[in-house]
Amino acid sequence: MANDIPQDILEQLVQMLSNLVSNDNMVRSSAEQQLNSDWMVSKPDALLTGLAHLACHHDDAVLRSFAAVLARRVALRIAPNQPTTDTVELTLWDVMPEETRQVIQTNFLTALKKETNKSARNKICDTISEIARVTALNEQTWQELLPVLLDCAKSESAEQRESAFRIFTSVPHLVSGQHMEELSIVFDNCLKDKEPLVRLGAMKAVISIMLESSITVRNAMGVLLPQLLEVLSGFVATSEEDHLVEGLVALIELAEHSPRLFRNLVSSVLAFMIEIVKKKEFDDRTRQSALELLLTLAECAPGLVRKVPDYASVIVPAAMEMMTELEDDKEWYSGDGSDEDDNDANYIIGEHALDRLARALGGSMILPVSFIYIPQMLASDSWQARHSALMAISAIAEGCAQIMEEELPKIINMVLPYLTDSHARVRFAACNAIGQLSTDFAGILQKNHHSLVLKHLIPVMDNAQFPRVRAHAAAALVNFCEAVDKATLEPYLDSIFERLLSLLDSGTIFIQEQAITTIATVADSAEERFVKYYSSIMPLLINVLQQATSSEYRLLRGKTMECASLIALAVGKNVFAPHAQGFIKLLVQTQTSVTEPDDPQVYYLLTAWARICKVLGRDFVPYLDIVMPPLLASAQLKPDFAVVDPEDDVESKYSAEDGWEFVGVDGQQIGIKTTVLEEKCTAVEMLSCYAQELGSGFRPYLEKVRDIVLPLLKFYFHDGVRHAAVATLTPLVSCVQQAELGEEYMFNFWHQICAGILEVVATEADSTFLVPLYAAFYESLDIMGPGPSLSPVLLEAFTKATEAQLREFYARLKHREEARASEELEAEDEEIIQEEELNEEAVLGEIGRALQGVFRTHGVNYTSIFQVLLEPVVATFLNDTQSPTCRQWAICVLGDLVEFTGPLSWPIMAAYVPRVMDSLMDPSLAEVRQAACYTLGVWGQYGGSDYATVCSASLPLLFQLINVAQARSDENVMVTENAVAAVTKICKFNASQFDVNAVLPSWVQALPVVNDSEEAPLVYTYLLDLMDA
Repeated sequence: MANDIPQDILEQLVQMLSNLVSNDNMVRSSAEQQLNSDWMVSKPDALLTGLAHLACHHDDAVLRSFAAVLARRVALRIAPNQPTTDTVELTLWDVMPEETRQVIQTNFLTALKKETNKSARNKICDTISEIARVTALNEQTWQELLPVLLDCAKSESAEQRESAFRIFTSVPHLVSGQHMEELSIVFDNCLKDKEPLVRLGAMKAVISIMLESSITVRNAMGVLLPQLLEVLSGFVATSEEDHLVEGLVALIELAEHSPRLFRNLVSSVLAFMIEIVKKKEFDDRTRQSALELLLTLAECAPGLVRKVPDYASVIVPAAMEMMTELEDDKEWYSGDGSDEDDNDANYIIGEHALDRLARALGGSMILPVSFIYIPQMLASDSWQARHSALMAISAIAEGCAQIMEEELPKIINMVLPYLTDSHARVRFAACNAIGQLSTDFAGILQKNHHSLVLKHLIPVMDNAQFPRVRAHAAAALVNFCEAVDKATLEPYLDSIFERLLSLLDSGTIFIQEQAITTIATVADSAEERFVKYYSSIMPLLINVLQQATSSEYRLLRGKTMECASLIALAVGKNVFAPHAQGFIKLLVQTQTSVTEPDDPQVYYLLTAWARICKVLGRDFVPYLDIVMPPLLASAQLKPDFAVVDPEDDVESKYSAEDGWEFVGVDGQQIGIKTTVLEEKCTAVEMLSCYAQELGSGFRPYLEKVRDIVLPLLKFYFHDGVRHAAVATLTPLVSCVQQAELGEEYMFNFWHQICAGILEVVATEADSTFLVPLYAAFYESLDIMGPGPSLSPVLLEAFTKATEAQLREFYARLKHREEARASEELEAEDEEIIQEEELNEEAVLGEIGRALQGVFRTHGVNYTSIFQVLLEPVVATFLNDTQSPTCRQWAICVLGDLVEFTGPLSWPIMAAYVPRVMDSLMDPSLAEVRQAACYTLGVWGQYGGSDYATVCSASLPLLFQLINVAQARSDENVMVTENAVAAVTKICKFNASQFDVNAVLPSWVQALPVVNDSEEAPLVYTYLLDLMDA
C-alpha cells in the first residue's frame, strides 16, 4: 500500500515537515495549523501512512527521524470529531482501520531492519515501542513484531542487535514465559557481545523484563545477574563511564524493586561497587551511582545486608572518605549558602549515605564502625577530616539514636571543643552537629546538658569575622530551643538576646534573617518569660517592616512577620496590645504590595494572620474581610501539569528548581509543579485555624470554605492538603452551631459535609487518611447533639462505606497472616507488617468510635440496617480465633449496641453471649479480656431483665479474673478494674437472679479502682450508696 500513496501527498508531507522546523514563526505556525486542522481532521490515514513511508524510505536521515517522531506523537493524539456521547476518548491510532495500522506497522519494521543512521534508528525504535504498547493496551495483536525483534537480536549487525534490545527495554511485556528459553540464549550471547552498546542494551532489556515479569520468571532470570555484573566490570576496565552509569542506574532500579534477587551476590556487589567508589579518577556521578546501588540494597533489604559481616566496615569508611572531598572555596566565606549548587557534590553524597545507612541498618551495625574513624579524623591536621567527622556525627545521629543515647555525654564532649577550632568550616560543622543532636535527642540533651552546650554555643555567635558561622550557631540554637523547658532556658535568656540583637544589627541580610528566626523560636519556648525582652525587641521588628521595603528584603520581612506574630502568641493579648494595630496595619500594607506569585512573603502572611487571630480571638473578626480574599485564593490554587515526550529536554523546560517533579508513566513523563502545593496546604490549614478560633464570627465564610475544602478531600496530589481539608470540617460544623442559624440550616450544612466525608470513606485506601476522616465524622456528629442527625440515606451510606472498609481490613489482615506463615518473610518485611498493623488498628479504633456515635444518636432506629450490613462482619471478627484485635473490636461494638439500644438489643445479642463470656478468659490478649469485662458491665447496667441470668452466671468468672495471680500487674490491672466495675454494675442495676449481699464482701475485697478514671466514679458512688443505706 506504500506504493499507493500518491506522490503529491508525500511531497506535501515533506514540505509540512520542513515547515514545522522552520525558524520563521509564521511558517511554523501555518504548518502546525495545517497538521492539526487539515491532515488530522480530513486525512488521518494518509497522514500516518505517509509519515511511516517517509520514516522508512526517504533519503534524508533527519527527515526520516522527524517523520518517525511525528508519527508517534500524532498517532497518540485524541482523534478529532468524536461523538460527544463517548465516555472514553479515542486516539487517532484507535480509530485507524486495521488495514492502515498494519501498513504503518510493516513500514516501521522494514525501517528497523534497514536504517543505518543511529539517531533515526533510535526514533524508529521509540515509535515501534509506543505502537506496541498501545496495541497491547487495546488488546490488539502485532504478531510480526516479536519474530522480527528476535531476528534483529541475532543479526550480524550490531546496530540491529542494539535496536532490538532498546525495544525490549521499552516494551518488556512483549516477552512472556513461553519465549524465555529462546531469549535466555539470546541474552546469554549478547551480554558477552563484543560491542559495548549491545552489551549495555541487553543488560537494560534483561532488567526491564525482570521488573515487569511474574515472580517465577523474575527468579528464573536471576541467574543472569552475575553476567550483568560482568558487563559492568567490562565498562570499568575500559573506563566507559557513560555506559557504566547507565548500567548502574538500571541495576539500582532492579535492586529497589526486587532486592532479594541479590541474595547470593551481596558480598560480590559490595566489593565491586566499593572498587568503583574508590576510583577518584572516575567522574563523581559514576562513583555516586556505585554507592547508590549499595545504599539501595541496604534500604530495601536491610535483613539481607545485615547478614554480610563486612558491609558496614567497608561502606562506612568509603562514605566518610567521600565526605573529605571538599575544597576551601573562598566563595563559601562570602556567601550565605542559599545559592550553593553542590547538593550533588561528593561530600554531600557521602553525608547522605551515612544518614541513609544508619536509618536503614540501625545503630548496632553503623555506630561501632563510625566511631572507629571519627576520633581519628577529629585528631587529624586536615580540616577536611575534622569537618567530615563532625558532619558524620550529624548524619548518623537519627538512625543510631537509641544506642547513641547511652554515649551522649561523651559525644557532646567530643564535639564541643571544635566550636573553637582554628578553621571556620570546622566550627560550622560543630554547630551543625550540636543542632542535629539537639533535634535527635530532643528533651534529653536539653535537660541533662543545657549548661555545657549553651556555655560553648552562645559565644560562637560573637564570631563576627565569619558571618556564616555566627548564623549557623544561631540556627543550632533554634534546634536546641525547640525542645527546651522554659525554666531551663530562663537563666540564659540575657546572654542569648544580647547576641541575637547584635546579629540583628549586623547589616547582613542572611544573618538578620537567621537572628529573627532564632528570636522567634526562643520567644516561643520562653513563653511568658519573654515579656522582659518584649519592649526591646518588638519595636525593632516593627522597624524592620517599616524600613526594609525593597525586593531584596522580602524574605527578611517574611521572617520578621513570623517572629513578631510568634512573640505576640508568647506574651499574650494584653502585652501585645500596644503594638497590635500598628503590626496589623503593616500586614495589610504588605498584603496589598504583593504582586508576584512567588513572593516568599505570601506564606509568612498566611501564618502571621492566623497567629494574630489566635492572640486576638473574637476581636480579630473585623479583619476577616482583609485576610480572607487572598487566603481563599491560595486555598484554590491549582498546580500546573505537563505531559512530555521522553525525547524532550525536560530539565531545560521544567526545572526542578522551579518546583517541577516528574514520574514516568507508560513511556511518558508526567510532571506537576509542586511550588504552589505548600502554599495551598498552608492556606487550608489557616482556614481551619480561623474556624476554630472565631466560632460564630466566621459565619460569612462558612459556605464558601465548605465548598472549597470538601473537594480537597480528593486532592490526591498532596497529602498535606487532604489532611488540612478534613481537619477544617468539624470546626465548620461547630461554627454553624455557635452561630445559631436554625435547625434546618444546621442540618443541611452538616448533611453536605457528611455526604462528602462518606463519599471518600467508601473508596479510600490510605489508612492514615481514614483516621481523620472517621474522626471528622463522629466529632461532627457529637456537635450536632444527642438526637438523630443523619438522614436514612446518610445512615445507609455510612453503613455501606464502613462495611466495605471492614471487609478490606479483614482481607488485608488475612494477607498479613499468610505472609507471616510463609518461609520467605524477612526481618524488614516484619517491620513493614508491624507498621501496617499499627495504622490499620488506628483505623479500626476510629470506626468503632464512629459506630458508637451513630448508636448513641440513633439508637434503636439504627439496628435494622446494622443487622443487615454490619452484623455479619462483626460476627466474623468475633469468631476469628487468630486475631485478638478483631475479637476485641467486635466485643466493644456489641457493648455499644447494648448500651444505646438497651433491652431491645437482646434479639441480636443472644447469639453472641457465649462467645463474649468465653472471652473473659481469653489467653491471647489482656485487651480482649478487658473488653469482655466492660461489655458484661454494660449488660448489667443497660440490658434489663433479659440479661439478668447471664449477668448472674458471669459473676464467678469475673471474680476469677479479679483474684488471678498478677491481677494488679501492668498487663492485667485494667482487666481487673473493669471486672470490679462490671460486678458493681451488675449488683447495682441487674441483681434479680442472685443474692447481692452474698456477693458484696468479695466485691469490697476486690477494691480499690485507681487506674480506670472512667469506671472509678460509678464504683465509689455505689460504695457510698451502700454506706448511706
